[in-house]
Amino acid sequence: MKALINLVSIDDAIERLAMALDKTIVLDVEELTILNSVNRILAEDIYAEIDRPEVDVTAVDGYAVRSIDTVGASQYNPLELSIVGVLKPGQKPLEKCLDPGTAIRVHTGAPIPCGADAVVMDEDISISKDHLVIYKPVPQGLNIIRRGEDFARGDLLAHKGSVIKPSIIAALTASGISRVRVYRKINVSVLAVGDELVEPGEEHVEGKTYNSTAYIVYSLLQRDGLFDVNYVGIVPDDSRELEEAVAREISKGADLVITTGGTGVSESDVVYYLIKRGEQVFRGVRMRPGRPTSSFIYGNKLIMCLSGFPVAAWTGYEVLLRRAIMKWLNIRGFERRVVNALLTRRIPNTVGYSSVIRVKVHLDKGVYFAEPYMLRGSGVISSLLRTNGYVIIPESVEGYEKNTPVQVYLYD
Repeated sequence: MKALINLVSIDDAIERLAMALDKTIVLDVEELTILNSVNRILAEDIYAEIDRPEVDVTAVDGYAVRSIDTVGASQYNPLELSIVGVLKPGQKPLEKCLDPGTAIRVHTGAPIPCGADAVVMDEDISISKDHLVIYKPVPQGLNIIRRGEDFARGDLLAHKGSVIKPSIIAALTASGISRVRVYRKINVSVLAVGDELVEPGEEHVEGKTYNSTAYIVYSLLQRDGLFDVNYVGIVPDDSRELEEAVAREISKGADLVITTGGTGVSESDVVYYLIKRGEQVFRGVRMRPGRPTSSFIYGNKLIMCLSGFPVAAWTGYEVLLRRAIMKWLNIRGFERRVVNALLTRRIPNTVGYSSVIRVKVHLDKGVYFAEPYMLRGSGVISSLLRTNGYVIIPESVEGYEKNTPVQVYLYD
């Protein structure tokens, strides 16, 4: 039957998708230069190869001193120390230790000389000829970055499964690492289903609809950086042509095929006939928008069938497929940023379904507020344009009242 009867929950759909991904895709590992690895997924744990810093260094421009030589210094009883040298970043520490009553000029990042145990900042001293004048005592350890304080050799810098962000790039390169092993990208083909569709740029014809849904899915995949995406084009409402198009993309090397449209139960919705020819993962999800979202395995590859409505397709990717990929690869750093906010008005829900509500979050006097937008409307693109996050109401909840604190998942 084409009817959507045995719907699964969001969590169940994510679990099933993760298992299907693991069953159908083998991600080989490749080695890249660090500069070419941004937004790729690490295929191994990375450990620090050196201490950082490798020696004690100064955190400021100033003078390295023995803290004991500054005891008793004050505005009324300044103490003078002889300046006996200069150390700059990259220079080797002096072999000779500081003598009592002496100081060495140090630039930020310079090694701490033997015998010194503090650095007094330029702002806290004055210079009298070749002497340093100190007006207050300097505590031991002041303005010194200890060896290995940032990270020590053998420390775990990045977990396997981490998305390589600029912070990871900085940590790895600071440890001298220039190449990393990452998973190859997932090859995805996106095709739109529907006789009513025409491509943007073509002449508008009455009764036809510009194909925006496949484009939003394509752009979501491109933005997330884990995929090599191929846009196939529009396939008519013909089960044979759809099957041929899907088979063709699999033969070309697609790991995953995503269709948009044709997932419903009407006579023109042809995706169901293709699902019948494969191994069903699920047929419909207890969520709104995106109820007809389905998935199956065909030709040993996963097929993800999203709604033809743009917001419902966005929900299918954002709430289901994206999270399933995170679960499958145990990805770190791919999570959406979450803020806690108070609802500005009530949002209802139909028990038995999870609702994905788009909201506009704003900050007022240190408190985040979430303004719900378009509680219904899976095709209303403006609901994405005018919001910056979403709230998920669980299927067991009738709704949230005004001023209820909720978690908002931000788009970016």
